[in-house]
Amino acid sequence: MHKKGIAPLIATVFIIAMTVLLAVIIMAWAGVFSKGLLKSADAASEKMMACGSEVNVNAKYVCIGDDKILFMVESFGSRKVTGMIFRVLGNSGGYQEEKDTELKIADIQKYEIGKQDVGGITSIEILPKVDIQGKTEVCGVKDTETDIVSC
Repeated sequence: MHKKGIAPLIATVFIIAMTVLLAVIIMAWAGVFSKGLLKSADAASEKMMACGSEVNVNAKYVCIGDDKILFMVESFGSRKVTGMIFRVLGNSGGYQEEKDTELKIADIQKYEIGKQDVGGITSIEILPKVDIQGKTEVCGVKDTETDIVSC
């Protein structure tokens, strides 16, 4: 009996076509996947560069009153700061307060936050905020070694 099937040449062409189609689908998926990874890696590296070397703030003066804490903060980095987080740590706890005011390059600005009961204040931390690719990012602690005096 004569069995009918596809010719070996047509079968080979069919297998090659399926392999090419599968390779194109995998490459298209990998391209989309890798673009997403590169974009997130780019944003992370820009934040590291901005926060590590381009943003530098220093508390020139900190004084504690009965109901408020006053700061004189200087920016001497190469990127403007779009806000600050002031973190107050004490013997019995801590709190933080955000200020969304701009601090330009080589600028000095006065800030005032409310004072809460945290026992004896042990340290005050300043965390600057910057805009990176249209998103506000908080940098790590930039200054904690300022002498704290009474107002």
